[in-house]
Amino acid sequence: MTTFALAHRSLLCGLVLSMALVAQCPPPGGYPPPVPPLGGNWSPGQSSSPSSPGPAGPSAPAPAGPSAPGPEQPTTEGPTTPRGPAPASRVGPRTGGGIPISFDRGATSKDRLKVEWVHPVPPARSETETSAQGPLPWETAIPLLWDSNDQRPLLVMRECSLCKDGDEALLQRSLSNDRTLLLTKWFRCVRLPAHIAETNHPFHYVFNNLILKERWPHVFLLAHPGAEAVTFPGTQTQAQLWKGMTSVLEQRYAKDPVKALKEWLTVLDTFDTLDVRRRQLQEQLDEVRSKEGPSSARAKKLDEQIAKLNDEREATLAREAKVRDLGLLPMPRAVGSTAK
Repeated sequence: MTTFALAHRSLLCGLVLSMALVAQCPPPGGYPPPVPPLGGNWSPGQSSSPSSPGPAGPSAPAPAGPSAPGPEQPTTEGPTTPRGPAPASRVGPRTGGGIPISFDRGATSKDRLKVEWVHPVPPARSETETSAQGPLPWETAIPLLWDSNDQRPLLVMRECSLCKDGDEALLQRSLSNDRTLLLTKWFRCVRLPAHIAETNHPFHYVFNNLILKERWPHVFLLAHPGAEAVTFPGTQTQAQLWKGMTSVLEQRYAKDPVKALKEWLTVLDTFDTLDVRRRQLQEQLDEVRSKEGPSSARAKKLDEQIAKLNDEREATLAREAKVRDLGLLPMPRAVGSTAK
């Protein structure tokens, strides 16, 4: 074999190995055996999570909660494509040269297209307690992720030291994430640090009780403490994620989230139009005032146009508030463990 062939083979092997290591993304130190849930039927070697998602995403929810994803879901065992947030632009039709036109979202829309993360703090240990006592049981830890003033369903994501982007398990860099980001507004979005992989971390069992093909999921959804968790490995498609998110939202809200999401996207388009028009009018007004004075006829006309635009914005804000209110249903009373 020639020197060139040997070098090429070495480079290829190194690339495949590095991609596999990044894709597996286990917690530091590997995974300890899953801890059996209280009150559940569990035996050694049994997986503690719902089955992994199938190609079409998580199946429709059972009456007690959303169904677990199907067995054919891609897992973190194969190479992954780096993903991360890309909420600020949309891809339009291609030009004659075949290049897609990008339409940037306006400031108002960008303000909506952000995940509002909550970072829960574990309860303080008493003077007689030490970290050697281990993590909190699932039944104790999960309610701590909620707040008495925020009873929306949970979206929980763990950080990972091997992932290039903090949100890449939830968002995709190559596609618009507008739908995903708007759907998160109806969830209480909890972000846990990478060191929950340490076996003595108080929140360790939050993910360890949801083993997905011998690895932790990156994201899971929970309608209420007594519901079945819907897990995602981080390699799910956007369609699979949307299906899982809407299935959980349908359990906790009175109105249809799919219909509301479609209308909210239309509202964002209206905000974009208003933002562009207002910026144009303000630039014209500044120029007219500098040349003709603030009391000129043209300046007064532009002032009137901006005031009318402000009224349209207020009406759009009221429309958005109505769209966002899906009617949160009361939190059901927990009955036993949710971990399987």
